[in-house]
Amino acid sequence: MVENNIYLTWSNEHRRWWGPGGHGYLKQIADAGRYNEAEGLEICTNAMLGRRGDRPLPETPVPLKLVDFAVGGLKPSNPAIIPSRCRKSLRIPGG
Repeated sequence: MVENNIYLTWSNEHRRWWGPGGHGYLKQIADAGRYNEAEGLEICTNAMLGRRGDRPLPETPVPLKLVDFAVGGLKPSNPAIIPSRCRKSLRIPGG
């Protein structure tokens, strides 16, 4: 079971996942750093400082439960974690 408060950080600037401990950028999800909610949000908040409003967010926090869902072939163990408006388009029961 995936913990609800674990995040990965996607770098839009580098097009890679943040590495463990904030070191480096990695292509593979399996190698990406895992951060608790506060760490993930802090990374992304700090990256927004000085950002121009017409540019995409430099870093994006991504809940691990959603990464596992996407990588797992769209078969969540708990469909309730997917917003109802998304369940229908993904053809998940209960949508």
